[in-house]
Amino acid sequence: MPTPVSSLLHAACLVCAGIYLLLRSSFILEYTPTVLLIILWLGGITTLVAGLIAIVSNDIKKIIALSTMSQLGLMVVAIGLSAYQVSIFHLFTHAVFKALLFMSAGSIIHSVASESQDIRTYGGFINYLPVTYACILIASLSLMAYPGLSGFYSKDVIIESAYGVYSISGFIVYWFSLISATLTSIYSFRLIYYVFYRTPNNSKVIYHKIHESSWIMLTPMIILAILSIILGYLTRDIYLGLGTPFNSLYVHPNNFSFIETEFSLPTIYKILPLILSLLSISIILISYEFNNSNYNLYNNKLLYNIYIFANSKFMLDQILNNIILRGGLIISELSSHYIDNGILQIVGPTGASNTLNKFSYNIISLNNNNTINYNNNQLRKYIITLVISIILILLFILNYINIYILILFTLILFI
Repeated sequence: MPTPVSSLLHAACLVCAGIYLLLRSSFILEYTPTVLLIILWLGGITTLVAGLIAIVSNDIKKIIALSTMSQLGLMVVAIGLSAYQVSIFHLFTHAVFKALLFMSAGSIIHSVASESQDIRTYGGFINYLPVTYACILIASLSLMAYPGLSGFYSKDVIIESAYGVYSISGFIVYWFSLISATLTSIYSFRLIYYVFYRTPNNSKVIYHKIHESSWIMLTPMIILAILSIILGYLTRDIYLGLGTPFNSLYVHPNNFSFIETEFSLPTIYKILPLILSLLSISIILISYEFNNSNYNLYNNKLLYNIYIFANSKFMLDQILNNIILRGGLIISELSSHYIDNGILQIVGPTGASNTLNKFSYNIISLNNNNTINYNNNQLRKYIITLVISIILILLFILNYINIYILILFTLILFI
Protein backbone atom coordinates (compact mmCIF):
# COMPACT_ATOMS: atom_id res chain seq x y z
CA MET A 1 0.00 0.00 0.00
CA PRO A 2 1.41 3.47 -0.85
CA THR A 3 2.46 5.38 2.23
CA PRO A 4 0.29 8.46 1.49
CA VAL A 5 -2.70 6.09 1.56
CA SER A 6 -1.42 4.66 4.84
CA SER A 7 -1.18 8.21 6.19
CA LEU A 8 -4.81 8.87 5.33
CA LEU A 9 -6.03 5.55 6.73
CA HIS A 10 -4.12 5.70 10.00
CA ALA A 11 -4.44 9.41 10.61
CA ALA A 12 -7.84 10.44 9.32
CA CYS A 13 -10.15 7.71 8.07
CA LEU A 14 -10.38 4.00 8.57
CA VAL A 15 -8.80 3.12 11.91
CA CYS A 16 -10.15 6.24 13.63
CA ALA A 17 -13.79 5.57 12.72
CA GLY A 18 -14.35 3.32 15.73
CA ILE A 19 -12.96 5.91 18.13
CA TYR A 20 -15.16 8.58 16.60
CA LEU A 21 -18.23 6.32 16.89
CA LEU A 22 -17.55 5.68 20.58
CA LEU A 23 -17.03 9.39 21.19
CA ARG A 24 -20.33 10.28 19.54
CA SER A 25 -22.01 7.57 21.66
CA SER A 26 -20.88 9.11 24.94
CA PHE A 27 -24.45 9.89 26.06
CA ILE A 28 -25.22 6.14 25.76
CA LEU A 29 -21.98 4.86 27.28
CA GLU A 30 -22.32 7.08 30.35
CA TYR A 31 -25.33 5.04 31.47
CA THR A 32 -23.68 1.66 30.88
CA PRO A 33 -20.89 1.39 33.49
CA THR A 34 -20.22 -2.27 32.70
CA VAL A 35 -19.60 -1.44 29.05
CA LEU A 36 -17.27 1.39 30.07
CA LEU A 37 -15.31 -1.06 32.23
CA ILE A 38 -15.02 -3.51 29.33
CA ILE A 39 -13.86 -0.69 27.05
CA LEU A 40 -11.26 0.37 29.62
CA TRP A 41 -9.75 -3.11 29.94
CA LEU A 42 -9.92 -3.75 26.22
CA GLY A 43 -8.03 -0.54 25.51
CA GLY A 44 -5.40 -1.28 28.16
CA ILE A 45 -4.72 -4.80 26.88
CA THR A 46 -4.67 -3.60 23.26
CA THR A 47 -2.14 -0.84 23.82
CA LEU A 48 0.14 -3.20 25.79
CA VAL A 49 -0.01 -6.09 23.29
CA ALA A 50 0.56 -3.77 20.31
CA GLY A 51 3.63 -2.29 21.99
CA LEU A 52 5.08 -5.72 22.76
CA ILE A 53 4.64 -6.83 19.14
CA ALA A 54 6.09 -3.58 17.77
CA ILE A 55 9.40 -3.81 19.65
CA VAL A 56 10.25 -7.10 17.89
CA SER A 57 8.95 -6.18 14.41
CA ASN A 58 11.38 -5.28 11.64
CA ASP A 59 9.17 -3.94 8.84
CA ILE A 60 9.27 -0.14 9.01
CA LYS A 61 5.60 0.30 8.04
CA LYS A 62 4.46 -2.52 10.30
CA ILE A 63 6.16 -0.87 13.28
CA ILE A 64 4.35 2.40 12.59
CA ALA A 65 1.06 0.56 12.02
CA LEU A 66 1.43 -1.24 15.36
CA SER A 67 2.15 2.14 16.87
CA THR A 68 -1.24 3.28 15.58
CA MET A 69 -2.83 0.25 17.22
CA SER A 70 -1.12 1.10 20.49
CA GLN A 71 -2.20 4.75 20.40
CA LEU A 72 -5.77 3.85 19.53
CA GLY A 73 -5.71 1.54 22.54
CA LEU A 74 -4.83 4.57 24.66
CA MET A 75 -7.74 6.48 23.14
CA VAL A 76 -10.05 3.59 24.01
CA VAL A 77 -8.66 3.70 27.56
CA ALA A 78 -9.62 7.38 27.74
CA ILE A 79 -13.14 6.53 26.54
CA GLY A 80 -13.42 3.83 29.18
CA LEU A 81 -12.46 6.46 31.77
CA SER A 82 -15.16 8.84 30.44
CA ALA A 83 -12.36 11.25 29.49
CA TYR A 84 -13.80 11.82 26.03
CA GLN A 85 -12.22 15.23 25.59
CA VAL A 86 -8.78 13.72 26.23
CA SER A 87 -9.43 10.92 23.74
CA ILE A 88 -10.49 13.25 20.93
CA PHE A 89 -7.55 15.56 21.67
CA HIS A 90 -5.09 12.68 21.31
CA LEU A 91 -6.93 11.55 18.18
CA PHE A 92 -6.39 15.05 16.77
CA THR A 93 -2.69 15.39 17.60
CA HIS A 94 -1.95 11.74 16.78
CA ALA A 95 -3.29 12.25 13.26
CA VAL A 96 -0.59 14.83 12.57
CA PHE A 97 2.53 13.03 13.72
CA LYS A 98 1.28 9.62 12.56
CA ALA A 99 0.75 10.98 9.04
CA LEU A 100 4.26 12.43 9.24
CA LEU A 101 5.67 9.06 10.34
CA PHE A 102 4.12 7.24 7.42
CA MET A 103 5.18 9.85 4.90
CA SER A 104 8.71 9.77 6.30
CA ALA A 105 8.69 5.97 6.03
CA GLY A 106 7.55 6.37 2.42
CA SER A 107 10.42 8.77 1.77
CA ILE A 108 12.87 6.21 3.19
CA ILE A 109 11.43 3.33 1.15
CA HIS A 110 11.41 5.49 -1.99
CA SER A 111 15.03 6.50 -1.42
CA VAL A 112 16.17 2.87 -1.66
CA ALA A 113 13.97 2.28 -4.76
CA SER A 114 11.59 0.07 -2.73
CA GLU A 115 14.28 -2.60 -2.37
CA SER A 116 13.29 -3.45 1.17
CA GLN A 117 11.17 -2.33 4.12
CA ASP A 118 13.25 -4.26 6.66
CA ILE A 119 14.99 -1.78 8.98
CA ARG A 120 17.81 -4.29 9.49
CA THR A 121 18.88 -3.67 5.89
CA TYR A 122 19.17 0.08 6.46
CA GLY A 123 21.74 2.07 8.41
CA GLY A 124 23.69 5.33 8.11
CA PHE A 125 20.90 7.15 6.24
CA ILE A 126 21.36 10.32 8.29
CA ASN A 127 23.95 11.63 5.83
CA TYR A 128 21.76 10.88 2.80
CA LEU A 129 18.27 11.90 4.03
CA PRO A 130 18.72 14.89 6.36
CA VAL A 131 15.24 16.38 5.84
CA THR A 132 13.50 13.02 6.21
CA TYR A 133 15.59 12.35 9.32
CA ALA A 134 14.52 15.65 10.89
CA CYS A 135 10.86 14.97 10.10
CA ILE A 136 10.75 11.40 11.41
CA LEU A 137 12.72 12.43 14.50
CA ILE A 138 10.19 15.16 15.33
CA ALA A 139 7.28 12.77 14.71
CA SER A 140 8.87 10.05 16.85
CA LEU A 141 9.62 12.43 19.70
CA SER A 142 6.03 13.66 19.57
CA LEU A 143 4.84 10.04 19.61
CA MET A 144 7.07 9.41 22.62
CA ALA A 145 5.42 12.43 24.33
CA TYR A 146 8.63 14.43 24.54
CA PRO A 147 7.96 17.65 26.54
CA GLY A 148 6.88 20.58 24.41
CA LEU A 149 5.70 18.56 21.41
CA SER A 150 2.10 17.83 20.47
CA GLY A 151 2.01 14.26 21.80
CA PHE A 152 3.18 15.44 25.22
CA TYR A 153 0.01 17.45 25.79
CA SER A 154 -2.40 14.71 24.76
CA LYS A 155 -0.79 11.34 25.49
CA ASP A 156 0.40 11.76 29.07
CA VAL A 157 -3.00 13.11 30.13
CA ILE A 158 -4.57 9.77 29.18
CA ILE A 159 -2.10 7.90 31.37
CA GLU A 160 -2.72 10.32 34.24
CA SER A 161 -6.50 9.98 33.82
CA ALA A 162 -6.25 6.23 34.40
CA TYR A 163 -4.79 6.92 37.83
CA GLY A 164 -7.07 9.90 38.45
CA VAL A 165 -10.26 7.81 38.60
CA TYR A 166 -8.91 6.20 41.81
CA SER A 167 -10.28 2.70 41.14
CA ILE A 168 -8.67 -0.74 41.03
CA SER A 169 -9.19 -1.06 37.29
CA GLY A 170 -7.86 2.46 36.80
CA PHE A 171 -4.67 1.70 38.74
CA ILE A 172 -4.04 -1.52 36.77
CA VAL A 173 -4.71 0.12 33.41
CA TYR A 174 -2.46 3.01 34.47
CA TRP A 175 0.47 0.60 34.67
CA PHE A 176 -0.57 -1.03 31.39
CA SER A 177 -0.55 2.40 29.74
CA LEU A 178 2.72 3.32 31.42
CA ILE A 179 4.42 0.17 30.14
CA SER A 180 2.94 0.83 26.70
CA ALA A 181 4.39 4.37 26.71
CA THR A 182 7.79 2.95 27.62
CA LEU A 183 7.52 0.39 24.80
CA THR A 184 6.60 3.23 22.44
CA SER A 185 9.87 4.96 23.25
CA ILE A 186 11.77 1.70 22.73
CA TYR A 187 10.43 0.81 19.29
CA SER A 188 10.47 4.42 18.08
CA PHE A 189 14.10 4.90 19.05
CA ARG A 190 14.93 1.43 17.72
CA LEU A 191 13.50 2.40 14.32
CA ILE A 192 15.47 5.66 14.20
CA TYR A 193 18.66 3.97 15.34
CA TYR A 194 18.48 1.14 12.81
CA VAL A 195 17.67 3.46 9.91
CA PHE A 196 19.88 6.47 10.59
CA TYR A 197 22.55 5.79 13.25
CA ARG A 198 23.51 2.19 12.74
CA THR A 199 26.48 1.07 10.68
CA PRO A 200 25.41 0.76 7.01
CA ASN A 201 24.10 -2.72 6.42
CA ASN A 202 23.34 -2.93 2.71
CA SER A 203 25.14 -3.17 -0.60
CA LYS A 204 27.09 -0.28 -2.10
CA VAL A 205 24.60 -0.19 -4.98
CA ILE A 206 21.84 0.92 -2.60
CA TYR A 207 24.00 3.68 -1.12
CA HIS A 208 24.87 4.89 -4.61
CA LYS A 209 21.17 5.10 -5.52
CA ILE A 210 19.87 6.55 -2.25
CA HIS A 211 18.55 10.11 -2.52
CA GLU A 212 16.30 12.58 -0.74
CA SER A 213 12.68 12.77 -1.92
CA SER A 214 11.46 15.60 -4.12
CA TRP A 215 10.02 18.79 -2.63
CA ILE A 216 6.55 17.68 -3.70
CA MET A 217 6.74 15.12 -0.91
CA LEU A 218 9.00 17.01 1.47
CA THR A 219 6.75 20.10 1.61
CA PRO A 220 3.76 18.39 3.31
CA MET A 221 6.22 16.56 5.55
CA ILE A 222 7.73 19.85 6.72
CA ILE A 223 4.25 21.30 7.33
CA LEU A 224 3.30 18.25 9.39
CA ALA A 225 6.60 18.49 11.30
CA ILE A 226 5.80 22.09 12.28
CA LEU A 227 2.30 21.07 13.36
CA SER A 228 3.74 18.16 15.36
CA ILE A 229 5.67 20.75 17.36
CA ILE A 230 3.10 23.50 17.96
CA LEU A 231 -0.37 21.98 17.47
CA GLY A 232 -0.69 20.42 20.92
CA TYR A 233 0.31 23.62 22.69
CA LEU A 234 -2.01 25.81 20.61
CA THR A 235 -5.10 23.62 20.99
CA ARG A 236 -4.68 22.25 24.51
CA ASP A 237 -7.10 24.66 26.16
CA ILE A 238 -9.64 24.20 23.38
CA TYR A 239 -9.93 20.49 24.12
CA LEU A 240 -8.93 20.20 27.77
CA GLY A 241 -9.83 23.59 29.18
CA LEU A 242 -12.60 23.67 31.78
CA GLY A 243 -15.76 25.20 30.36
CA THR A 244 -14.53 25.35 26.79
CA PRO A 245 -17.44 25.69 24.32
CA PHE A 246 -15.66 23.41 21.84
CA ASN A 247 -16.09 20.32 23.99
CA SER A 248 -19.74 19.28 23.94
CA LEU A 249 -19.34 15.55 24.60
CA TYR A 250 -21.63 14.43 27.40
CA VAL A 251 -20.05 13.18 30.62
CA HIS A 252 -22.14 12.08 33.58
CA PRO A 253 -21.24 14.10 36.71
CA ASN A 254 -20.44 10.89 38.60
CA ASN A 255 -17.86 9.92 35.96
CA PHE A 256 -16.14 13.30 35.61
CA SER A 257 -12.63 12.89 37.04
CA PHE A 258 -10.61 15.48 35.11
CA ILE A 259 -10.42 17.81 38.14
CA GLU A 260 -8.85 15.05 40.25
CA THR A 261 -6.48 14.13 37.42
CA GLU A 262 -5.35 17.72 36.98
CA PHE A 263 -5.00 18.88 40.59
CA SER A 264 -4.84 15.94 43.03
CA LEU A 265 -2.50 13.51 41.26
CA PRO A 266 0.93 13.09 42.91
CA THR A 267 3.69 14.64 40.82
CA ILE A 268 5.65 11.39 40.54
CA TYR A 269 2.80 9.78 38.58
CA LYS A 270 2.79 12.69 36.16
CA ILE A 271 6.50 12.57 35.35
CA LEU A 272 6.93 8.77 35.57
CA PRO A 273 6.18 8.22 31.84
CA LEU A 274 8.91 10.70 30.88
CA ILE A 275 11.40 9.17 33.32
CA LEU A 276 10.81 5.63 32.07
CA SER A 277 10.98 6.75 28.43
CA LEU A 278 14.32 8.49 28.89
CA LEU A 279 15.66 5.58 30.94
CA SER A 280 14.59 3.01 28.32
CA ILE A 281 16.12 5.04 25.48
CA SER A 282 19.39 5.32 27.40
CA ILE A 283 19.49 1.58 28.05
CA ILE A 284 18.74 0.76 24.41
CA LEU A 285 21.41 3.20 23.19
CA ILE A 286 24.05 1.79 25.53
CA SER A 287 23.05 -1.73 24.57
CA TYR A 288 23.35 -1.02 20.85
CA GLU A 289 26.57 0.98 21.07
CA PHE A 290 28.57 -0.86 23.69
CA ASN A 291 27.11 -4.35 23.83
CA ASN A 292 26.22 -6.63 20.95
CA SER A 293 22.76 -7.40 22.29
CA ASN A 294 21.60 -9.13 19.11
CA TYR A 295 24.04 -12.01 19.55
CA ASN A 296 23.14 -12.32 23.22
CA LEU A 297 19.50 -12.58 22.23
CA TYR A 298 20.12 -15.31 19.69
CA ASN A 299 22.40 -17.26 22.01
CA ASN A 300 19.92 -17.20 24.89
CA LYS A 301 17.28 -19.82 24.12
CA LEU A 302 14.66 -18.39 26.49
CA LEU A 303 14.97 -14.84 25.17
CA TYR A 304 15.01 -16.10 21.60
CA ASN A 305 11.80 -18.11 22.14
CA ILE A 306 10.13 -15.08 23.71
CA TYR A 307 11.29 -13.00 20.75
CA ILE A 308 9.85 -15.50 18.26
CA PHE A 309 6.58 -15.72 20.22
CA ALA A 310 6.15 -11.93 20.24
CA ASN A 311 7.31 -11.60 16.64
CA SER A 312 4.56 -14.05 15.60
CA LYS A 313 1.98 -11.70 17.22
CA PHE A 314 1.51 -14.01 20.22
CA MET A 315 0.03 -16.60 17.84
CA LEU A 316 -3.07 -14.43 17.44
CA ASP A 317 -3.22 -15.15 13.70
CA GLN A 318 -3.01 -18.89 14.34
CA ILE A 319 -5.75 -18.68 16.96
CA LEU A 320 -7.91 -16.65 14.59
CA ASN A 321 -7.39 -18.97 11.62
CA ASN A 322 -7.30 -22.40 13.27
CA ILE A 323 -9.90 -21.96 16.00
CA ILE A 324 -12.25 -19.11 15.20
CA LEU A 325 -12.37 -19.13 11.38
CA ARG A 326 -12.20 -22.91 10.90
CA GLY A 327 -14.64 -23.48 13.74
CA GLY A 328 -16.95 -20.95 12.13
CA LEU A 329 -16.68 -22.74 8.79
CA ILE A 330 -17.60 -26.08 10.41
CA ILE A 331 -20.60 -24.52 12.13
CA SER A 332 -21.63 -22.89 8.84
CA GLU A 333 -21.41 -26.23 7.03
CA LEU A 334 -23.56 -27.95 9.65
CA SER A 335 -26.02 -25.06 9.55
CA SER A 336 -26.28 -25.30 5.77
CA HIS A 337 -26.80 -29.06 5.89
CA TYR A 338 -29.31 -29.33 8.73
CA ILE A 339 -31.05 -25.93 8.60
CA ASP A 340 -30.90 -24.55 5.06
CA ASN A 341 -31.19 -27.92 3.31
CA GLY A 342 -32.99 -29.63 6.19
CA ILE A 343 -35.44 -27.87 8.46
CA LEU A 344 -36.10 -24.95 6.12
CA GLN A 345 -36.78 -27.35 3.25
CA ILE A 346 -39.49 -29.00 5.37
CA VAL A 347 -41.10 -25.98 7.06
CA GLY A 348 -39.91 -23.33 4.64
CA PRO A 349 -41.28 -22.30 1.23
CA THR A 350 -40.60 -25.67 -0.42
CA GLY A 351 -42.12 -27.63 2.46
CA ALA A 352 -45.14 -25.32 2.64
CA SER A 353 -45.68 -25.68 -1.11
CA ASN A 354 -45.52 -29.48 -0.93
CA THR A 355 -47.85 -29.50 2.08
CA LEU A 356 -50.43 -27.34 0.31
CA ASN A 357 -50.20 -29.50 -2.81
CA LYS A 358 -50.82 -32.63 -0.74
CA PHE A 359 -53.64 -30.92 1.16
CA SER A 360 -55.29 -29.87 -2.10
CA TYR A 361 -54.94 -33.34 -3.62
CA ASN A 362 -56.57 -34.97 -0.60
CA ILE A 363 -59.54 -32.61 -0.75
CA ILE A 364 -59.90 -33.17 -4.49
CA SER A 365 -59.72 -36.93 -4.03
CA LEU A 366 -62.56 -36.80 -1.49
CA ASN A 367 -64.83 -34.85 -3.81
CA ASN A 368 -63.98 -36.37 -7.18
CA ASN A 369 -66.41 -39.10 -8.23
CA ASN A 370 -63.90 -40.48 -10.71
CA THR A 371 -61.37 -41.34 -8.03
CA ILE A 372 -63.66 -42.43 -5.21
CA ASN A 373 -64.65 -46.08 -5.06
CA TYR A 374 -67.66 -46.51 -2.90
CA ASN A 375 -66.37 -49.33 -0.81
CA ASN A 376 -66.74 -49.50 2.93
CA ASN A 377 -63.29 -48.05 3.81
CA GLN A 378 -63.49 -45.09 1.47
CA LEU A 379 -67.10 -44.30 2.45
CA ARG A 380 -66.26 -44.57 6.15
CA LYS A 381 -63.32 -42.18 5.71
CA TYR A 382 -65.48 -39.72 3.81
CA ILE A 383 -68.22 -39.72 6.49
CA ILE A 384 -65.73 -39.36 9.38
CA THR A 385 -64.02 -36.45 7.66
CA LEU A 386 -67.35 -34.75 7.02
CA VAL A 387 -68.57 -35.19 10.60
CA ILE A 388 -65.31 -33.94 12.15
CA SER A 389 -65.32 -30.94 9.83
CA ILE A 390 -68.90 -30.04 10.84
CA ILE A 391 -68.03 -30.40 14.55
CA LEU A 392 -64.94 -28.17 14.17
CA ILE A 393 -66.93 -25.50 12.35
CA LEU A 394 -69.66 -25.56 15.02
CA LEU A 395 -67.06 -25.28 17.80
CA PHE A 396 -65.48 -22.34 16.01
CA ILE A 397 -68.88 -20.62 15.59
CA LEU A 398 -69.66 -21.11 19.28
CA ASN A 399 -66.18 -19.68 20.22
CA TYR A 400 -64.97 -22.88 21.84
CA ILE A 401 -61.89 -22.91 19.62
CA ASN A 402 -60.05 -20.16 17.77
CA ILE A 403 -59.01 -19.92 14.15
CA TYR A 404 -55.49 -21.22 14.76
CA ILE A 405 -56.72 -24.46 16.33
CA LEU A 406 -59.20 -24.86 13.51
CA ILE A 407 -56.43 -24.55 10.91
CA LEU A 408 -54.24 -26.96 12.84
CA PHE A 409 -56.95 -29.62 13.05
CA THR A 410 -57.76 -29.12 9.39
CA LEU A 411 -54.15 -29.70 8.37
CA ILE A 412 -53.91 -32.81 10.55
CA LEU A 413 -57.20 -34.13 9.20
CA PHE A 414 -56.47 -33.76 5.52
CA ILE A 415 -52.74 -34.38 5.48
